[in-house]
Amino acid sequence: MKEYWEQAERLRRRINRKIHEIHLLRQRAEGMNGSGINDMPRTVSPDRSKMEGTVFKIMALEQDIQETQAEYDALIAGMEARINAVQDSDARDLLSKRYLEFKPWSAVAAEMFISKRKAYYIHAKALESLQYDAVQFT
Repeated sequence: MKEYWEQAERLRRRINRKIHEIHLLRQRAEGMNGSGINDMPRTVSPDRSKMEGTVFKIMALEQDIQETQAEYDALIAGMEARINAVQDSDARDLLSKRYLEFKPWSAVAAEMFISKRKAYYIHAKALESLQYDAVQFT
């Protein structure tokens, strides 16, 4: 489970980082077209090659986000299938909150109206009941 958690977090961070990078590139591109209102003198002809380069970077980042999102979705779908195989409904609920919704233990316990200690106990029992594939959570 730890490997799954770390991999999912890496993918989420990568997606968010690229979204932020696109946002910054778009802000920079808006400044290139000279439409901003400020007291700085404008260039007569904006540099089209810089604008094209920025657009190409944005397109490449969007493609990378789509690929990373597909990898993330496959990881989540695999985990969801494993969780749905657990017979105990409380254990399924706990695993879903923790590994699909990425909630901290305190939030999981509060939503289930149990102590964190009880949440850890249910978690341990649920992990025992999960059916492991040849490659665990990858």
